[in-house]
Amino acid sequence: MSWGHATSKDLTHWEEQPIALLARGFPDNVTEMFFTGSAVADVNNTSGFGADGKVPLVAMYTSFYPIAQTLPSGKKVKASQQSQSIAYSLDDGTTWHTYDSENPVIHYPPTPYKDQYENFRDPFVFWHDQSHKWVLITAISELHKLVIWTSDNLKEWSAVSEFGPFNAVGGVWECPNIFQLPLDGDEVSTKWVMAAGVNPGGPPETVGSGTQFFVGDFNGTTFVPDASSVYPGNGTANWMDWGPDFYAANSYNGLPDTDHVSIGWMNNWQYGENIPTYPWRSAMAAPRHLSLRTIDQKVTLVQQPRIDWKSITSHKKHSQSWKSVAEGTEDLGSRGKTLEINLSFDDRQQDSATSDFGIILQATSDMQQQTRVGYDFKARKVFLDRRKSGDVSFDKTFASVYHAPLVPNADGVVRLKVLVDWSSVEIFGGDGESTLTAQIFPSENATYARLFSTGGSTENVKLDTSDLSSIWH
Repeated sequence: MSWGHATSKDLTHWEEQPIALLARGFPDNVTEMFFTGSAVADVNNTSGFGADGKVPLVAMYTSFYPIAQTLPSGKKVKASQQSQSIAYSLDDGTTWHTYDSENPVIHYPPTPYKDQYENFRDPFVFWHDQSHKWVLITAISELHKLVIWTSDNLKEWSAVSEFGPFNAVGGVWECPNIFQLPLDGDEVSTKWVMAAGVNPGGPPETVGSGTQFFVGDFNGTTFVPDASSVYPGNGTANWMDWGPDFYAANSYNGLPDTDHVSIGWMNNWQYGENIPTYPWRSAMAAPRHLSLRTIDQKVTLVQQPRIDWKSITSHKKHSQSWKSVAEGTEDLGSRGKTLEINLSFDDRQQDSATSDFGIILQATSDMQQQTRVGYDFKARKVFLDRRKSGDVSFDKTFASVYHAPLVPNADGVVRLKVLVDWSSVEIFGGDGESTLTAQIFPSENATYARLFSTGGSTENVKLDTSDLSSIWH
């Protein structure tokens, strides 16, 4: 494993760059791989890496050592050891210099967990304004623990507290993230969010990985979750996304709390190496703007796509409305393979065991292939059905249906925003309080769409679809 690199000025159009950190000794004699991490701009040059007035970017990453060895720093590591190292760049991330004279800067987990050196990883680092220190979160994965560290210079670290285990502990914890957000738009009243990947043991109905989160308070050394964010017993959790393909979400450093952006890996360790694509393996989900809102007396994480819509939305837009859509289907014709969809409709009484409404996407003209996105009025859940979404043969768990809780708004209206790409569907329910992300692998000619209504008619339906142009130049 190595660190790839891509750059963007708008979080929408991306340019691939040369590999940032290439596995040491690649390809024939690999002695160090570069696992998950994060990066900061050290604007005050606390690290001393800055030179000639240039602000250093400092990356922290997990060094994975496949063989026992003595490093250039003189430190010894065991086979399969994971430790935390740093590298710096003086040209805005184009080239990187590993801190070989001292790496790894965190050699082992805290002393009580020193035997966990094979599963100690994924540093997320950020500057904490109130304490004027760097803060780092690492995972002791097998024990479902996150360790919080502090530093003055990004080189010397002290463990100050730990968090977990709580809620979902079906698999290892990894890829932690912590950030501060205003509550209900009040920049004075803020809360902190701690997120962690769980693999396996993701959301209900999924198999494999997922990302859970906790809302609480952080004072620079200790994170304390709110009582409403922690559930008794194991398995229940607050899920950042209820679909099967949203993992290892990480946030951008340096943005204001009111414009906090996170990005996740749109794949699942259950089948990530077997999906029917070559040479690429999945993609990143759409960058998401995060906020906290009180909904039904509960602090809720709200997510919306952080996309430069004007630059990718074509003039080919469709706006349609129906006072009532009768039970059955409504043909929408061919709509293409890259779409933004906004669909709204009235809540309705549940007159039958099956009572739902939604849209069929990425379908062939004979409907043999199709992906269904809809709302179950009785269960109060949005759902995605990919059982017929083209190629589902590569993993026995892939052809499944997924649900996410969603309550109609105060006016009794259900709203869904759906981002459709060639091989993915991302659903944002309501204002974004409920999200569901899934990969699909339909045929190239799967461009057709239909509305569907079961268990009765659906009232006041509004549908807007917009073609999206490619982000690649």
